Amino acid sequence: MTSLALSSLLQTSPRLFGRFFEHCSVFLAGIEEARAMALRYDALSQLSDSELAARGLERPDIPRAVLANFGRS
Repeated sequence: MTSLALSSLLQTSPRLFGRFFEHCSVFLAGIEEARAMALRYDALSQLSDSELAARGLERPDIPRAVLANFGRS
């Protein structure tokens, strides 16, 4: 009985590990995207009002602009 259970576990393990690593990869990609968004937000927030206006933005528009930029990806 133990060998049968062990055999079943060995057959399903690669799929379980594959799914686990796939979820980890998606999670890490989300972290990477969030960091890129934070960097973009910081860069825009450091611009002067006239520099923002040249880009067609006002200060309250910065979060929307950051989200819109990454929503296209």
